[in-house]
Amino acid sequence: MKIVTFNLRCDTPRDGLNVFTHRKGRILEKIEAERPDVIGFQECRPHMQAFLREHLRGYGLFGRQRGGESSESNPIAFREDRFELIGLETRWLSPTPFEPGSRFEIQSHCPRVFTHMQLQPLEGGSPWHVINTHLDHVSPEARLLGARQLVAYMRCALADRPWPLLLMGDLNAFPDEPCVRELLADEQLRLTEQSDGLENTFHGYGRVRQPRIDYIFSRGFEAEAPAALWTDEYEGVYLSDHYPVAASLRPLR
Repeated sequence: MKIVTFNLRCDTPRDGLNVFTHRKGRILEKIEAERPDVIGFQECRPHMQAFLREHLRGYGLFGRQRGGESSESNPIAFREDRFELIGLETRWLSPTPFEPGSRFEIQSHCPRVFTHMQLQPLEGGSPWHVINTHLDHVSPEARLLGARQLVAYMRCALADRPWPLLLMGDLNAFPDEPCVRELLADEQLRLTEQSDGLENTFHGYGRVRQPRIDYIFSRGFEAEAPAALWTDEYEGVYLSDHYPVAASLRPLR
């Protein structure tokens, strides 16, 4: 199975040649060519989500906005020929996780959320947990609080339903930062980073080189092949200002 985390880059005229209008056809072509089983998107504004929902043939796509009417979401897409959606929830990374638009006082003005799906494979076997998130881009302290909230949530989810679990998203943090270490250090979860070894997931449309900030973690899965980046570029037009991260996984028996 192929799992992808994909920061779409919100639609803004500042991006010139790489505005979403110029990229959206290439995004569809790439997804249709690769046919991932599950995709976690970030920075998806309502009109972008509407476009994907209309044109991604054979996929279900769900996710709530993090704030106002034009705000971003972290939707998850899944192949409807392979899975049935049996659970869906959005929570805010904040002291009041059920309050839409809430956030930690120390973070940026942007609320942050995670989307949690429960998927039942149609060919049988155990359901999965799939969680997609996007941590704060300004405050390391808020990222750490968000990671701790995710750890507590995943512990509860697994205690209730001990199924294989995927966690993916843009953490806005390099691999040695506290929020990443917090996720990997938990002895109860025992997450494996499937994106380990990749670099430069954020590239700023070919202008930036730095350690990765986009991740796929798993519990109850093993890698079928090394993770890879979608580095497609067409005469200066990229899929996004991040390279999507693709992992090939199979559930442990």
